[in-house]
Parts: sequence; structure tokens; C-alpha cells
Amino acid sequence: MNTNTVETETSEDEIDLSEIFNTLRRYKYSILFVALLTTIFAGIFAYFSPNVYSSSATIFVKSEKNAPSGTGDFMDMALGIQSNNIDNEIEILKSYTIASMALKNLDISTRYFKKHNLKRVELYQATPFIVNNKYLSKNAISSVFKIRPINDTSFRLIIKPSLKQEVINYIRSKVSTIPADKKPIVYNKIHKYNEDIVTPWFSITVQKIYDFKDKDYSFTISNKRGTIKFIQASLSASPASKKATIVKLSFNDNIPQRAVDVLTALTKAYMKDELTLKSESARKTLQFLDAQLAAINATLKHSAINLENYKSKNLVVNLTDKASITAEKLSDLETKLYKLKMQESFFKNISSFIKNNKNINGLNLGAAKEISPIINDLLIKIQEQTSLKNSLLIDYTPLHPDVIKVSQNIKSLKNTLKRAIHSSLLNIIERKKSMLRTIKKNQKNLEALPEQERKLTSLTRNFVVNQKIYSFLLQKRAETAIVQSSTVSGTRVIDPALTASKPIKPKRMLIIIVGFILGLILGISQAMLRAMLDDTIKTIEDIEGATSIPLYGAVPEFDPKKKKHQAYEEALRVIRTNIEFLQNSDKSKLVTITSSIPSEGKTTIITEVARMIAKTQKTAIVLDLDMRRARVHEKFSKSNQKGMSTLLVGKNSIEEVLQPTKDKNLDIIPAGPVPPNPSELIMSDEMTKIIKSLLNKYDYVFLDTPPIGLVTDAMILLRMSDLNLFVVKANYSKKAFIKNINRFVKEHELKNSGMILNKVALNKNSGYGYGYGYGYGYSNDYYVDDKK
Repeated sequence: MNTNTVETETSEDEIDLSEIFNTLRRYKYSILFVALLTTIFAGIFAYFSPNVYSSSATIFVKSEKNAPSGTGDFMDMALGIQSNNIDNEIEILKSYTIASMALKNLDISTRYFKKHNLKRVELYQATPFIVNNKYLSKNAISSVFKIRPINDTSFRLIIKPSLKQEVINYIRSKVSTIPADKKPIVYNKIHKYNEDIVTPWFSITVQKIYDFKDKDYSFTISNKRGTIKFIQASLSASPASKKATIVKLSFNDNIPQRAVDVLTALTKAYMKDELTLKSESARKTLQFLDAQLAAINATLKHSAINLENYKSKNLVVNLTDKASITAEKLSDLETKLYKLKMQESFFKNISSFIKNNKNINGLNLGAAKEISPIINDLLIKIQEQTSLKNSLLIDYTPLHPDVIKVSQNIKSLKNTLKRAIHSSLLNIIERKKSMLRTIKKNQKNLEALPEQERKLTSLTRNFVVNQKIYSFLLQKRAETAIVQSSTVSGTRVIDPALTASKPIKPKRMLIIIVGFILGLILGISQAMLRAMLDDTIKTIEDIEGATSIPLYGAVPEFDPKKKKHQAYEEALRVIRTNIEFLQNSDKSKLVTITSSIPSEGKTTIITEVARMIAKTQKTAIVLDLDMRRARVHEKFSKSNQKGMSTLLVGKNSIEEVLQPTKDKNLDIIPAGPVPPNPSELIMSDEMTKIIKSLLNKYDYVFLDTPPIGLVTDAMILLRMSDLNLFVVKANYSKKAFIKNINRFVKEHELKNSGMILNKVALNKNSGYGYGYGYGYGYSNDYYVDDKK
């Protein structure tokens, strides 16, 4: 039982596979046509697709770009620049700002083209003309300007909308009125070279460089925003590896040299921007120092003038040692107090920066290291932890345990930093208070001196204090200026942009191959769809799977151009043999052949089978009872002036209507003129008498009756017949016809029935096969070709 099941499933699988191959073979020409068509389209697409070249460059960038620390003073810290990780640097490289800076050294907003071999080829730095634009409207930006050279001094300028624009504007015009500024430009005028062309849409000048070699040129003009979008869309940047600080830049363009120029301009703009950013701290420090120097210088001059005036008006005596020491000490104390105030301002600025910024990587550590090693160490640790967190966030989410741990460390370090800054501020405040008390004490000592001496000491002290502060600021300015002048970019070009020798796309051969494969898929799909939608009978399996009526034969299509018709004749012999195996073979046989609809080939089958029967020395006669569509007389080139119609109405006798043929032992009775009542004639008693009479004279009587799907003329004859053959035509008769035949046979209890498949194409790989009905079966070597 299990074995049979397996065999059945295997058989079904083989039948399905065979059905697929038969379908592919049947529609092979349409499959090849679709494949060829898509291949041609793919070839056209590949031909007209412009070449795309890729130019690449690699640059080294620092993952953190701290502000310059060479100044070593506390003022740099609050003026530092925030550092960025490698992903931020990539975004900066692709930013609008860098592209805008790069465009200052590039002229790519105007693109030039020419027609060559039906393609539009772009020109770059090799155009016979250049265009200078002064004004462009939105419509002009999206327009294509065509130039047709007329002579050495003039040309025709043409602007017209594309087919796509015309369709879109036509649809929009039907919906609502299109504003004037949104209507496509239509322009066609002759101009001279170097002439100012001024229109409501644009103002340009076309300057001729050298003689035109072609007759069809064009150009487009884009605004700054559009050009930057073009750069950003064609630019790609990525790290060379996961942990590297080397960025690989690639720029794809139709023109290889333009790709190189754009990449070079972008790297230069980025390096310039980085250098400007790095020197920003020193610049701000210099501004601050210059302002302080100007103020101290003014104070110093005022002090010097006051001291000189006092000395010139009074008799100056040398100060006592005590006064000199006290004055010098006050000068030092006031200088130290000034520095303490600067440190206090520095710590307050840091505290404010930490309060207002979550990321403190922008702080400069130069001054912190000099003022407070503890705070400097804390800042370094926070920056390291922040960089580590940024690196982790590239691969993990903020909820990852490692990220949470680092975030907690940063929070703890910031709290420690806040406490250290607060402690430092308290310490500075206490030192200031102590220093102020000392200053007041020394000031009281000075007040105990004589008035003239006290006055001179005060003026001298002010002059010395201002002079020391001025010297301090001058020293810091010199240090900052040295740092600014020695600032270099942290970025360097490792591999400059090089011109690509071969385009990266389109892969024309790959496009054609894919087009061919896609065509095969589409071709097979349409073949399967046609096979699914096609409900015509094509193979023997279609008949055997739809009816239990035995198949008496499968007749291939007769091709009169071929000299040999072995397969055709062999198929007819098979039908003849199956007819001879009927029961009661010793008696004459009445065989009726019909079909469901006209043009299924029943007349051809009946005449050819009758000829085969006659060749076996058996007598046979063919009666044409399809009086509405008589064809038997045509097969034998006989007259149809009299026949069954005249015989049945009594106008002629059997001997008068019977016509012998060229084939020995074979006679026919044609249909005769079309009567008004063929059904009544065929179902009359006279018809029965005629058939009985002929059965006594012939071994075989063949009846060609009308199709059962149209009329029921031959119902009585079908019941009388020893064999009723139903002809169906391959690739023509519907599968539903078999259901109709089944119902017809069952309703009228037609026991002796058979099927014939007509005009079936032979499987050339297997050769012709044949067999016998009633259980012996037929070979499956038949298929219907869609070419037939």
C-alpha cells in the first residue's frame, strides 16, 4: 500500500515536470522573443547610461581636536574649542559649510554637453564656449539651454520643455491655472557671442573660446544650493577601519577630472576650516590681552606722568630703607592680588562652562595644569571617559551596561570636579582676604611716613605695579602669538585624489546579462500564464485526465510540403486497427464521426480512415450527413449536385447518388443540395432503411454527421452505430468540450464511443509512438507547438 502511494506520487511529479517542459517547448519562440526583447532594451539602457567614475582620497584626522595649549596660561581654558569624534568629523566633511567653502575655488555650477552618437556627452574644461550668468529664475535653473552654431559670430539659443514637463504642465493646467513663474520657458532666438542676453528668466553671456566641432551643444546652470546638493549626493566618507582615525573619501562623477577637483577642494576646505578653528582660542586670547595691555598702558603712562610731575615740583629726597621696602612689598602684593583675581575669574568661568555644557571636551587643559594639577587630572579623566562613551555609543545603545558604567564614572568625576573647583575658589577667596589685610597693614605703615615721602612712595608704587602687570601681559601675549603662528592642522592628506582610469558603473555586460536573464524569467512567466489561461486541449494527457472514453488515436498535423508522411499515415493505421478490434468483427460496422464544433477536422479524419480501411481489401462507403457544411465531396473532388438530401426525399436512388472514388473499394455519397429540413431527413425512417441497405453491401459504413454542440441531427444514428468517434482538435477545442461529450454520452447511453485527437504535433525528441485503445494506451510523445 505504501509502495503504491509512493509510486503514484512519483508518477504525478514526473507528469507535472513533463507538463512544465512541454509548456516551455510549446511557447519556446515567445520565450526567446521576450528574452531577446529585454536584452535589446538592456543593451540600449547600458549604451545610454553615462559612465560614472570614482575618485578617492584618504586623510588622517584626530578623533579629538583640543584647543592649543602651548600658551600655558589659565585664560586659554575658557576659550578652547570642543573636540569631536571621528563620526562628527565625517559629518563635517559632508556638511554644507565645507562644500560652500570648496565651491569658492571651483566653477562647476555650469555643466556643458554635446550630442555624440545619439548620446549626450558631458564636457569639462574642454568646451568651445563658456557661459557667464548674472541672473537666473527658478524656471531657468531647471531648464536645458541648447546652442546651435550658425556662423563664426552668432548662434541660436533654444529652450523648450521636455516631454515629461509638457505632460506634467498639461495635467496641472487642467486642474488649475499655472503661475507665470512656474511655467516652463519656451525660447528660440539668434544671438551673438559675448552679447548680454537679458530676458525675464535669465541674464547670461555666451563667450566663444574656439570653433565648434559639432552642431549640437547644450548647458545647464545650477545655483549654489543645487551645486552643493550635487556634491553632497555624490560624496561618501567612511572610516578606513573601526578603530582608525583615517577617513576614506570617495566622489562619484561622470567626469573623472571633476571628481578629483571636487575632492581636492573639499580636503583643502576642511583643513583650512580646522586650522581656523584651532587658532580661534589664541585669537580670542590675543584680543583679551590687547585690551588689557591698552588699559594698563594708559594707566602706566598716567602713573609715570604723575610721578614725573611730583618730582619736578618737589624737592625729592631718597626714600628711607623702611619706606622703600614697604613700597616694594606693596607692589608685589598688588601684583599677586591681580593674579589671584584672574585665577578667581578663571575658576568661575570653568564652573559656568560645566554648568551650561554637558560635554566639557572643549576645555583647554593648558592653564588648568599650571594652576591646579588636581583639577587638570580630573578634566583629563572626564575627557577620556567622554571619548570612551562616544566610541561605545557607535556600537551600543545608551542602555548597554558598558555605556551605563562609563556614564556613571563621568557623573562621579564631574561631581568631584565641582567640589574641587568650589574648594579652589574658597582657597582663593581666603588668600585674597589675607592679602588685602597685609596690603592694608603696609599701607598704614606708609601713612606713618612724612607727607612728602608718603606721596612719593605711593606714586612710585603705582608706577611699579602697573609696570609689572604690563610686563606680565606682554609676556603672555608673546607666548600666545608664538602659539598662533605655529598652529598647524591636525589633518593631513595621506593619499591625494587621483583620476580614475576606468568607470565603476555602469557594468554594461552585467546589465545585458541581467536583462537576458530577466527576459527569460518574464518569457517563462508569460508562457506559464498563457498555459494557465489557455483551456484548449493540447496533449493526450488532457483527454485522458478528463474522460473515461477510450482514445482511438492521435493524428499529427498533415504538412503537404513534406514528401514523407509516415507519422501521419501511421496514426491513421492506429485508428483503423482500433476500429477493426470492435466486437462482432464478422459483421459490417457502422461508424459515426462527429465533433463538438465545426473545424475540428472530423471530415478529414473520416475520409482518411476510410481510405486506410479500403487498402485492407475491405469495402467502405462515406456518407456526408453534415448537409449544412458539406465537405466530403471536396476531399474526393466530386460533384455535390445530388446526394443524401435528394436520396432522402426520393428524387434519386442509391445507385444515382453513389459515387466511386479513385481509391479501390471506397465509395461516397455526398450531402447534396442543402435542404430546408436536414434534421427531419436524417431522423426519418428512410435514413434507417438506407443505412441497413448499405451495411448489407459494404464492410464499413462511415457517417459524417453535424457537430453535436450545434444540432442534434444524428441522435438516432449515434444510437444505431457500432462506434461513435468524437474528434477534438489540439490547440483549438476547449477542455470544456470534453465535459460536454461526457455528459452527452451519459445522457444518451452511447456505449460504443471513442475519442480522436486531431492535429497534434509530434515530439521530435522521442519519435512517433502508437498503441491500441481499450487498455493498451498511446505513447505520450505528442505536444502542441504555439508556432502551429
